[in-house]
Amino acid sequence: MCEECLRQDKLIKAQMVDHIKPINKGGSKLDIDNLQSLCNRCHALKSAKEK
Repeated sequence: MCEECLRQDKLIKAQMVDHIKPINKGGSKLDIDNLQSLCNRCHALKSAKEK
């Protein structure tokens, strides 16, 4: 399930594994605490905000 949608009480299937803190900003590539599952929409919105 998409973790962002779950915070909004929506059940949407996740299609992406996302780095919470981007790797290019010091986030760990393989640390499970830096990973979250997101749907395509939430991943696209998060990526756009990070640019």
